[in-house]
Amino acid sequence: MSSWPSASTPWLALLRRLVVAAASLALVATLVFATFEWLADPAALRLGRGASPEALATLRTAMGRDLPVGTRLLEHVARAMAFDFGTSHARGAPAGQLMLQALGPTLAYALPGWLLGTAAAIAGGLAAARRRRFDRALLGLSTLVISTSSVIVVVLVQHLLAHRLGWFPVLGWPLGGAGTSALAYVVLPALVWALLQWGPDVRHYRAVFERELAAPHLDGLRARGVPERRVARHVLRAAVGPIVARIGQRLAHVVVGSVVIEELFNIPGLGALLVAAIHEADAALVQAIAVATAAVTIAGQALCDGLVWLIDPRVRRGDVT
Repeated sequence: MSSWPSASTPWLALLRRLVVAAASLALVATLVFATFEWLADPAALRLGRGASPEALATLRTAMGRDLPVGTRLLEHVARAMAFDFGTSHARGAPAGQLMLQALGPTLAYALPGWLLGTAAAIAGGLAAARRRRFDRALLGLSTLVISTSSVIVVVLVQHLLAHRLGWFPVLGWPLGGAGTSALAYVVLPALVWALLQWGPDVRHYRAVFERELAAPHLDGLRARGVPERRVARHVLRAAVGPIVARIGQRLAHVVVGSVVIEELFNIPGLGALLVAAIHEADAALVQAIAVATAAVTIAGQALCDGLVWLIDPRVRRGDVT
């Protein structure tokens, strides 16, 4: 049975997706609540081990932790579903506002890096699948990238392109550097993102294109003398489903960003903010980032599925499961 919506039931498919999306967001909010309810006490973490029982009780009351667990859970989930995340106790500002402020720096390097890495991986995967002389070189390079720690990759790129060649600033965010445009601070983190993403993605796309190149109908095209360039177009059209699915899987990474890149380039992005919020036991901020990331992922997956349904007639006919 096809997992894609049929042409006759688009509204039922949309309704089903909305129900699944709401349930997923509620589950994420519940998991965040459970984490801070049973695995950590934000009041104790904030005040430290030497805090008096009176101080702990006062802070727990201020944080609303004196209410019954069921009441707090229902209120917690309801506010999360409405994207009302409350106030960050560690920073004294609305958690949603803090999240949006950190999202800008993250998207500044992650979005172009994601686009560049995706384009390079698709081109490399197709070249590796079609020409064996490229296959070993590309797979060897991708294996090197995958097997090398991302910290080492960032440090090496910084040393070569920033320290040795001086092409880019060392730090990755506009911090008032004299005579340097903001774009210069973003290019190097974006290149690192693209390289780290390219490693695993090129292997994925190579496998996709190899499977499509072995399709029987392509032998008929070649037997009729169709040029390989046109054959490649047929392969790309047939591979649109796995390509779009892979792109959808990457959306969550783009929104959250890379903790390693943001730490080593000193970028005040969402990944660094999430780590800080976890260390500070800031439940409101952790929930804001977790729920927003889940919402973007769900919406992105739905959009990708819709694009494939529109582009690929096999999906609309139910030939692809």
